[in-house]
Amino acid sequence: MILRLYCAAVLAFLSLPIVVAVGVAFGSDKIARFPPTGLSLRWFGVALSNPTFITALGNSVVLAALTTLLTIVIGLPAAMALVRHRLPGQPVLETFLLSPLSLPGVLFGVAMLFFLGASGFGLTGWGILAAHVVIAVPYVLRTTLAVYRGLDRGLEETAGVLGATPWQTFWHVTLPLLRPGLVAGGLFAFLTSFDNVPVSIFLTTARTTTLPVTIMSYLVNQDFDPIVGAISAVQVALVLGLLFLLDRIYGIGQITSLAGQ
Repeated sequence: MILRLYCAAVLAFLSLPIVVAVGVAFGSDKIARFPPTGLSLRWFGVALSNPTFITALGNSVVLAALTTLLTIVIGLPAAMALVRHRLPGQPVLETFLLSPLSLPGVLFGVAMLFFLGASGFGLTGWGILAAHVVIAVPYVLRTTLAVYRGLDRGLEETAGVLGATPWQTFWHVTLPLLRPGLVAGGLFAFLTSFDNVPVSIFLTTARTTTLPVTIMSYLVNQDFDPIVGAISAVQVALVLGLLFLLDRIYGIGQITSLAGQ
């Protein structure tokens, strides 16, 4: 009982900033006030008519989608190689691929900034995409490894005995079995990219700025006002919509359990 109350208190504390931001967004006051004195949707119209926020939101969605796709393309074969083949220095290689999880985001952002400058790439969309892929690959790799190591290899061998080619075995047997791990890893990769600030703030430009960086810049130059609350509420709604969709398909409990393995 005490543990449940403690967990509920921690969850309420962590959710309080979201509640305040959303509450401000629905307020009718011209300044940020919580609780609001009245209810209104006017600030959503103001926020969604602001081209700066809309462009940044589009950049974030596209960047997160591309990051998710590339992390799956990279993480899936890496996981298969680590599980099904004996590679030289395999534990070291796996630790290296998962190491971005333990690297401070600010440190990685500064390092990536120097690397892009020294390599001649500069601050481009490809540079920030590469940075997001590096920090997101471990999520796909970790969940896919957890699923693949629990599979019965006899299923793949049986498909081969029955005449399936290696590609047919992968497409019709291995990939469907790995789909929960890929979905779990892809979800966390998308959210990691979509909400990232420590890395993005060093690598974005006026054309490639993301929504979290735009919100932070707005708060630095302006006071916290209902416009920020409204665009933050839209961001929260997008994330919750994605989580609801995946919960209906796979179940959030299964996804989070895979991420914790």
